[in-house]
Amino acid sequence: MAERETVSPTKAEIDAGVHVLTIGPMALGVRRRKSKRPAEPFLENVRMDNHRRERDVAIVFARPPMCRGPAEQLAKQLGEAQEPPPTVTVTNADELLQEPIVETSRKRPVALRLQWADRVWGGGEGPAVDVVALHLPSGATLSSWFRAFLTDISEFDQKRVPEPPSLFSDPSHWYTPHEDAIAGAISEIERESARLERERQRLEEELAREGSRADATVRRTIWEDGDELVDAVGKMLEEMGFSVEQMDEAKQPDEAKHEDMRLTLATQPMWEAIVEVKGYTRGIRAKDAQQVRMPRERYNRETGREPNLTIWLVNPWREMEPSDRPNPDRQIDESAEIVGAVCLHTTDLYLLWKSLKTGDSSLDKIVRRLVEAEAGLWRPSLNP
Repeated sequence: MAERETVSPTKAEIDAGVHVLTIGPMALGVRRRKSKRPAEPFLENVRMDNHRRERDVAIVFARPPMCRGPAEQLAKQLGEAQEPPPTVTVTNADELLQEPIVETSRKRPVALRLQWADRVWGGGEGPAVDVVALHLPSGATLSSWFRAFLTDISEFDQKRVPEPPSLFSDPSHWYTPHEDAIAGAISEIERESARLERERQRLEEELAREGSRADATVRRTIWEDGDELVDAVGKMLEEMGFSVEQMDEAKQPDEAKHEDMRLTLATQPMWEAIVEVKGYTRGIRAKDAQQVRMPRERYNRETGREPNLTIWLVNPWREMEPSDRPNPDRQIDESAEIVGAVCLHTTDLYLLWKSLKTGDSSLDKIVRRLVEAEAGLWRPSLNP
């Protein structure tokens, strides 16, 4: 279906099999094309223009019945106009049904219905269905004419218009009580859908804000390196029940570097752990195990005993999406075991913290799992 309104007739080609509705001056047709030859001139089928100067108009046809009201309104409107109405001229009318709806006193159509039986525009390929064209002058009320146009087409081309449009411009005014109830239920669903959509948008905004906050706090354990990483894991360990002492904060300027932090537990006064934190843009360096061994030996010299737990807390491939990070090779497990350290990924520490916050694991269970971890590579996320 096509709608076209122009000030003066303009040549417009119509695709095959298209139902047409036009308002105002126009010229419709096809171009004949043959193989190995240039396109032939535009072949006009229908034209509406103001060349005629007849003012008296009358209704002569109303199909479908819905056209009757719009036709009477159009005839009255044209009769009151200062200028004569445009008229429609049809050429190439073989096998064409012409049905004027409103015409002048000299039988020239002002509003015209055309119908080709089992034909398509331009003789192109397509389904063999009747093709309808409705041509109206400027000023015709589109809503009522368009409803009549669709009703007309639905009688023989149900593929394009499966059902005729409603006879009511505002059907709700004429609903039965049962229809009112159904429409009310639909309105309630629409209101609830709108409310849920607003709630979804609010939650998405809240999620974005919370994501930014998490990136600046707890998720630093996934991405950071150096002092930022030490600070992030220290805060996380405190939330998991450990007392954390940052060892290098009290170090004298000429004093050798200590382990990054020491952990104690209020429930076990004699228990103490040392923690060395390392971040890597690539995989874990096995030789860094010696940097874990030295603080362990220092602790032994200072206290006369070994720490209850030595943790080598690592953040390898820290610039990579956590789920895609490669697993360390066997050498890391062996190196950690040799120096008596538990090699723990910061991503696993994050997941332990999350299981505590979501209530999937109790504080006592998480602390016990960490306290009882054995030297070597420990991946609690892979072995829950």
